[in-house]
Amino acid sequence: MRSAITSEYRKFFTTRTWGVLVAVMAAGFFVGTFLISWLFAGQTSGSGPGGVDTARPYLFGIGASMGYIFPVIVGALAVTAEYRYSTIVPTFLGEPRRWVAMVAKVVAAVPMGFLIGVVGTVACIAGTGLGFIVGGGAAGIFTLDTLTLAGLSVLTHTVWALVGVGLGMLVTSQVGVIIAVLAFTQLVEPVLRVGMSVFSATQGIPKFLPGAAADALAGGHSVYAALSTGVTDQLTIWQGGLVLAAYGVAFGVLGYFLRIRRNVA
Repeated sequence: MRSAITSEYRKFFTTRTWGVLVAVMAAGFFVGTFLISWLFAGQTSGSGPGGVDTARPYLFGIGASMGYIFPVIVGALAVTAEYRYSTIVPTFLGEPRRWVAMVAKVVAAVPMGFLIGVVGTVACIAGTGLGFIVGGGAAGIFTLDTLTLAGLSVLTHTVWALVGVGLGMLVTSQVGVIIAVLAFTQLVEPVLRVGMSVFSATQGIPKFLPGAAADALAGGHSVYAALSTGVTDQLTIWQGGLVLAAYGVAFGVLGYFLRIRRNVA
């Protein structure tokens, strides 16, 4: 197991894909949150509805609520890249126990999700704080609430990396998994969450979707959750974490039995 895990870490750090993704993510979060908070601070202030104090946690949490695609893709690429470039064959020859090889990918990808979470969260908090300062407001960074939110955001990214590995095992096509992740996270789920919240019969369903569970784990400060005005109940932090992790485990188990155990062409 140790040699398999070491091999997976080498695969991460001998390629530049994850580094480029993290750099793009950090730059986008910093610039985006800076501009939004700067413009917002110049138009309103205070702690009332629509005030700076109300908006600040949502801007701090943009990484967890909108940037989870990055740890998902990095986790998925840990599996799909091997199938695309046919390196999965020597991987299975080196470790014939395929479940061990997949567990090693999980063990390697989860810390990468943690690292991505740290970088993304710091970028969001720094951009937001600087934007509020430039706009004439208070940064509000060094508070217990901000530190708690930051910790939950990093944890959310970490669990998303687990989900990504599971998806990669289920959809071994690199192009296919990227398209599926982009389509579901950026279009399908947001529409479902807002649409289902309108009807009383379906209001209890959206909170169990992956993004909604992640929002709960991250503390509930999500743009999508704010738009879903019809939803009156949300999962708790620990419930959100369990539901999100369950998605990753379910994807991985299904992928192992349906895809990973098959003969590699």
